[in-house]
Amino acid sequence: MDERQLRLLRRLRLALLALLVVWFFSPPEWRYAVPLWLPFGVALALEAQFFVVGVRGSAPVLGRDTDRGPQRADLEDLGWPGGEEPEEDDEFWHSAPAPRRRRRRGPVRSLAEAAVVLAVIALVAFAINIRRGWSSLPAETQARVERALSAQARTIAGHRVSVRCDTAGRHVGAVQEADGVAVVGGREAWLTPGICFRLHRLREGHVGSFSATGRAIAVLAHEAWHLRGVADEGVTNCYAFQSGVDVGVRLGLSQSTAHRMMRQQLADNPLDAAGDSRYLVPPECRNDGRYDLDRAANAFP
Repeated sequence: MDERQLRLLRRLRLALLALLVVWFFSPPEWRYAVPLWLPFGVALALEAQFFVVGVRGSAPVLGRDTDRGPQRADLEDLGWPGGEEPEEDDEFWHSAPAPRRRRRRGPVRSLAEAAVVLAVIALVAFAINIRRGWSSLPAETQARVERALSAQARTIAGHRVSVRCDTAGRHVGAVQEADGVAVVGGREAWLTPGICFRLHRLREGHVGSFSATGRAIAVLAHEAWHLRGVADEGVTNCYAFQSGVDVGVRLGLSQSTAHRMMRQQLADNPLDAAGDSRYLVPPECRNDGRYDLDRAANAFP
């Protein structure tokens, strides 16, 4: 790798770091539009390419010379491979100094430099991740959102309930493999911060991902039906997809968009319930079926 290519790679590194900093201080809409893994993946590919090229370019230096005399690299830098220059040669004493050759970068240095750059990028990405989502909201905003979601759940449950966003991950999340949980007939439901934040964004007028927003609405409605007293998971899903239309409208969606979202959730239910058949809606979850909450209406859900 020549000096020009090295300069190009260093400039790409600096440009990537600059973009990460700009992204860090950009408006939330810009940050949410770019997946967090994308810049880190680009940086990882860039560093891997830089390191591999450095190792390949250093291969001759890594190999030991079979000759036990002066090493080839030393002869090239300090001596004459063809033998000693005679001292009486006038040209020897009056010739210009040989240009100093740039030593090749060793693989250890390339690896260390790549590790430092990746560590800086990982630190910036981690900071961006902390600022993203539910944890980026002020405490008063989080409390206001929880009150709004509790009001939505109350319209379904029929009694006073509280919806909490489980920031600590004690009730829901990846460990529990659940986006929401509620005691049947109880007064408290827990949602993951991701679900809460997506519903907050919807209240702010940002629909975002069509399927993910529909999923968040369905989860809120699902737990509200548990609070009402429905225990069967499949029936609860059926009711949630229907009630989710009104919940979506109250959160800012148009009637047609809310209908399309819940229809998609109903259509995706067999795939979502593939790992646990309890969540599969029953056959009577259809228009004018046993679990149709509004048989007078032609649309389902």
